[in-house]
Amino acid sequence: MRAFEAAARLESFSQAASELGVTQSAISKQVAALEQHIGRTLFSRFHRRVELTQDGVIAARVATASFATLSSGLADMRERRPEQIELVADADFTHCWLFPRLPQFERRNPDVRITLRAETSLLAAPDDCDCAILWGRGEWTGQRFEPLFANSVFPVATPSFFGNLGRKPRLSDLRNQLLIHDRNTKWWATILASEGITEIDPHLGRTYNQTSLCLMAAARGDGVTVGDEVTARSYLESGQLVIPFSIRIPSPEAYYLVRPLGAPESRTYHLFREWLLEEIREHVQWFARFWDV
Repeated sequence: MRAFEAAARLESFSQAASELGVTQSAISKQVAALEQHIGRTLFSRFHRRVELTQDGVIAARVATASFATLSSGLADMRERRPEQIELVADADFTHCWLFPRLPQFERRNPDVRITLRAETSLLAAPDDCDCAILWGRGEWTGQRFEPLFANSVFPVATPSFFGNLGRKPRLSDLRNQLLIHDRNTKWWATILASEGITEIDPHLGRTYNQTSLCLMAAARGDGVTVGDEVTARSYLESGQLVIPFSIRIPSPEAYYLVRPLGAPESRTYHLFREWLLEEIREHVQWFARFWDV
């Protein structure tokens, strides 16, 4: 068909041979084989030229259209744009946990790209997204949601923050140290009260509006902050931060995968959800080993 299409388009066996990089004899044999296959004469042969027969004109139209469709289809495959997922996520979760892992998802799914919006105060999944990852207690109305992480909180500091005490640090050692608060003083007040520490004012210190800022401040030795299993993991894994005290408090909040009711059940969403749950299982296993040490 390729030999026939070129010969019909150029009205010459020799020019078709030149275009396809074969001999004129090869073109003649291919056309003859096609004629035998369909049982029709496609060319009238003359001494120095060939001319399409009526059947040849019809066959040429079919061949031209077929090769054009094939060429267009292959071009579309080369230029196909990746499918998109519109994801909105809690900023702390994004910065400290999700964003460093996203290249793994795209390597596994090279035809999918994630459009990500990190928000500091999300009350619900926006209607214009495929899904959202929110921090809360599962109290969203009119939306579908499932829990992703249960979470515990605990104080964290640099390994050298308490110097050479000659013993394990105690909460009472914080008396003259700087507390770093994540948005409000709730967690430091809860932690100190749980241990009966009254000589330390839980409302002193510095307050930042993002967990990532609190962890960065603690990692450079500015003070002690309250971390959690999700956002503090990379700091614990790298050794930038340690857990100086044995206290660990379960958080009533958790991270949830939340979806607007009208969001479609797309292939890309299910690919992302499956990958996310795999990463979460690995994360849970990592902390199970961490707490056992």
